Amino acid sequence: MGDDAIFYQDGDAVIPTINAQGPWDAGAQHGGAVAGLLARAVEQEPTPVPMRVARFTLDMLRRVPVKPLAISTEVLRTGKRIQTVQAELHDGDILVASAVAMLVRTGAGFDMSPYRQPDVPLPPPPGSAEKPLAFNPRESMPEGFPHVVEFDRVVGSYRGGSPSKTWVRLLVPFVRGEETSPLVRLMALADFTSGLGAFLPYDQFVSINPDLTIHVLRYPTSERICVDAETWVDADGIGQSKARLFDENGLCALSNASVFIETRARY
Repeated sequence: MGDDAIFYQDGDAVIPTINAQGPWDAGAQHGGAVAGLLARAVEQEPTPVPMRVARFTLDMLRRVPVKPLAISTEVLRTGKRIQTVQAELHDGDILVASAVAMLVRTGAGFDMSPYRQPDVPLPPPPGSAEKPLAFNPRESMPEGFPHVVEFDRVVGSYRGGSPSKTWVRLLVPFVRGEETSPLVRLMALADFTSGLGAFLPYDQFVSINPDLTIHVLRYPTSERICVDAETWVDADGIGQSKARLFDENGLCALSNASVFIETRARY
């Protein structure tokens, strides 16, 4: 239904549009869509004091179909300093994806300026690459989530492995008629950790991350997120990806993902 958002709300149900679709299976949702949807559910859960997500771990337990799914949340632990929330997606009686978020109280107001912290330089700004990114998802991928993301590779080349620094931005609201929150934006775009650091030919290999963990230093303050990604793959078809995630003001999160690799001929 339409292409002006990734999901739309219909009563209590959240309905995926074609923009939720992933590149490997026309009937399955992209990991970024799933991550953002469960982050949104976590964010809607009340907390006893002001808190924000410090860690978010997503497990894609099965193929997540492009259809209305039941979303549930449960507070696993609550307190004045830490709250743990689990969010789940069900296709009927089948659990297809689950996320656990750890929220930590905010508002301490410490002055960190006198203390030395690691020097993490900002990536080159958007639009600074000498050559445009040789990647247009509308030409190389079926309809779906990558079509509603803007890619601006400022270091490295597409499928060139490391170094890989790419600014990404959602081009449509995550949910129609709703402002996309910084947390939902971060989680949805963090799923590109595995893809943007990849080096295997897209037309020969399938590369899927069945999980994703993001440690959040702070919520992003800009629409664009830079994914500074690396991916390693072993001969048995198991890989790992990691990334530093930046907004336009500096480092905001770290992400890690496991990667399943298969040739397209065998997938």
